[in-house]
Amino acid sequence: MCHALLQDPAFFRFLSHIDAELAEEARLGRCLRCNGPLHVADFPRKPRGCPATVREEYSWRLSFTCGRCDTRTTPVSVRFLGRRVYVAVMLMLVSPAGGHAALSVRDGLKVPARTLLRWRAWWRRDFQQTRFWQSVVSRFMPPPTGDLLPQSLLERFQGPGCLERMAQLLRFVCPMSAYPM
Repeated sequence: MCHALLQDPAFFRFLSHIDAELAEEARLGRCLRCNGPLHVADFPRKPRGCPATVREEYSWRLSFTCGRCDTRTTPVSVRFLGRRVYVAVMLMLVSPAGGHAALSVRDGLKVPARTLLRWRAWWRRDFQQTRFWQSVVSRFMPPPTGDLLPQSLLERFQGPGCLERMAQLLRFVCPMSAYPM
């Protein structure tokens, strides 16, 4: 059901629109280091896991540099999760263990089994140790269980369909997109 989003260019364009809004908010700010003006300094990405029709717009990460001290300011993103090459929605939908839909998507997009195991280990251990998760886990009662993350987290968001719930989840975890992982 939610796996259909991985083939929907409209969903990916919707996420690009959200990222553009988040970038505009960041651009209106000033440099955190010297309070200088921010200038566009997008940088290239080689995204995996998005439809070919949106690959060009996903091949740039929105970012800024200070006009005075040249410090980079990269806004949060719902499209990317840190420096990972696969787009964030892929990590949400293909990572959960089990399920034939996840396996068929993984195979269709040629995600190596080793990569999938690494993602699952990250959700089970590393993600739960992040400052981000430690600061937000108390919002959920009972807390989502590590073995079922991120699926158990997606289930906590309300909406009429997968698109709305996934967009909420990606907005929720987007602060992690600016942290080194």
